[in-house]
Amino acid sequence: MTKRKSVTLGLITFVITLIITTAVAAFYISRTTGSRKEKAAFIVKSIADTISAEIDTREFVTRVFEIQLTGSNGEISEQEFAQISDALFDDYLDVTEISLAPGGVVSFVYPAKSSTLLETNLFDDPLEGVYADYSKMSGVPIIIAPSFLKDGSLAIIIRKPIFLKDGSFWGFASVTVDMEAFLADANIDGLAESGYEYKLIGNNAITGENKVIREYSEKELLAPMESMISTVGGAYWSLGISPIGMWTSTSEILIVLLIAFVISALAALLMYAYMNMKANAKELEVLSYRDALTNLYNPRSYHEHMEELAKKKLPFGIIYMDLNDFKMVNDTYGHETGDALLNITAKRLQNSIREKDRAFRIGGDEFVVVIHGTHDKKFYEGVIARMRQNVARDVVVGEITLKVSISAGYARCPEDGTKLEDVVKKADEAMYYNKRLQKARRAQGQNSRDSR
Repeated sequence: MTKRKSVTLGLITFVITLIITTAVAAFYISRTTGSRKEKAAFIVKSIADTISAEIDTREFVTRVFEIQLTGSNGEISEQEFAQISDALFDDYLDVTEISLAPGGVVSFVYPAKSSTLLETNLFDDPLEGVYADYSKMSGVPIIIAPSFLKDGSLAIIIRKPIFLKDGSFWGFASVTVDMEAFLADANIDGLAESGYEYKLIGNNAITGENKVIREYSEKELLAPMESMISTVGGAYWSLGISPIGMWTSTSEILIVLLIAFVISALAALLMYAYMNMKANAKELEVLSYRDALTNLYNPRSYHEHMEELAKKKLPFGIIYMDLNDFKMVNDTYGHETGDALLNITAKRLQNSIREKDRAFRIGGDEFVVVIHGTHDKKFYEGVIARMRQNVARDVVVGEITLKVSISAGYARCPEDGTKLEDVVKKADEAMYYNKRLQKARRAQGQNSRDSR
């Protein structure tokens, strides 16, 4: 192997290993990002489910009054309202106010001193009137968030329209929830502590517009994980979170790619060393066991192989073969042409036998094929016939076209002898018998033509 080829091989192995390690690095980054997104998806769904469940429990306050009022045909006293509200109030620390508005006019408020809404007609309020009209006409509860109270605090208002058994509209039951305390119970602020930006968006059931309820980011979230939150009356919120920064930081990507580069360089060096060792081993094999001209196994390999078969007492057969009139080719066209003929013949010979059998060049134009296993005479005759056919095709060397034929003979072990030398002798004798027979036939054919 030349130095240039070694360098080329090194570059190729480096590029290949770099592609592989870069792909592995990309896969790692993708899996890491995917794992973080899966974790974020679990977190955001957990918080969304908590918020949805908490809203449902706050709406339960209004459903209690709906049950009370439909059962009493709309009758409720101040004392009854206060008793029910007091029992419910203790269950929810974030509930700041409970009210009833018969006909839309706020007439009952708990705690009594907590509101300035008494005697307020919800339908007359510019903002409240829109929600009140929608809720009355649709018959579904509404959620208003965020709602700005007069003291400047943020609240969530859940308002339920109440209809009596005869279908007549009675009014509204409302519950006001401190939004900060409510969201604290849902641990939404813990997202920021865990390294996430978030946006809690509410969909206005009347206008269809989206309104930010709470956020820890003034910019658009980067590829956020989102979860829908069912509220009341078919309305919904959505909670989206994404890491502060990116799912995978630039420094992480650079470190992973640097590691991939180092690994690929080391892998390339190892591959380079391995390929060199392999190439050296192959060259050593060629020098030690291969014929330099034809690349077939050489006499040394032949003798060692036969000794191994004899030692293991394995059945085998050998076919001896040489080229007819090869000396004439060398004398007429030169040794370069003769070498080219031997090289082509060797390839054709190799292509004529099975993969598990072996072909050897044992000298000059002499070849041996070792057949492994036990086979009948018909099998050997078939192999020789195939060899003759393949070798007999015209060989073109430059402007010279050569007609090629072979003489061949075979012998088997143990059928034709149990000792290696006996089998070799019989195969050699069979080849020379075949060669004499072919010469006799050619001479007979020549004489026949001469007599004509």
